[in-house]
Amino acid sequence: MKRRILVLFAGGLLLVLVGTGRVFAHHSFAATYVAGKRVEVEGVVKEFIWRNPHSFLRIDVTAADGTVQTWTLEWGSVGQLSRLNLTRTSLHVGDRVIVAGDAARDPSSLRLRIESVTRPLDGWSWKGQVD
Repeated sequence: MKRRILVLFAGGLLLVLVGTGRVFAHHSFAATYVAGKRVEVEGVVKEFIWRNPHSFLRIDVTAADGTVQTWTLEWGSVGQLSRLNLTRTSLHVGDRVIVAGDAARDPSSLRLRIESVTRPLDGWSWKGQVD
C-alpha cells in the first residue's frame, strides 16, 4: 500500500513539474532581440500571422540595390494585441507599412520586435510594447 501511494505521489509530482516546465520554457524577447537598438523598415505586407504565442508580420522590403528581402516582424499574442485594439483585419496583404522595433541579436537575421507600425496611405498607426 505504501508503495502504491509513493508511486501515485511521484507520478503526480512529475505531471506538475512537466506542466510547469512548459510555462517556463517560453522564450523572452530579450533572448532574440536587443532592447533599445531600434531598426526601421518600410515594405509591403506579405503575410499577417495572427496566432499565439506570438503574432508575426512578414513584409517585403526593397533594398537599395532593388532586391526584395522578406523581413519577419514579431509581435505579441492574440490576447495582448486584442487588448491594444488590434484585430486580425487591422493589416492586410498589400498594405505598405513602416515598422520600427528592436533589432535581432543576430545581425544577419531579417527580424525585429515590433514597437510601432504606420500605414501611410490612411494614417493608421499603432505604438506599444508587448511581452
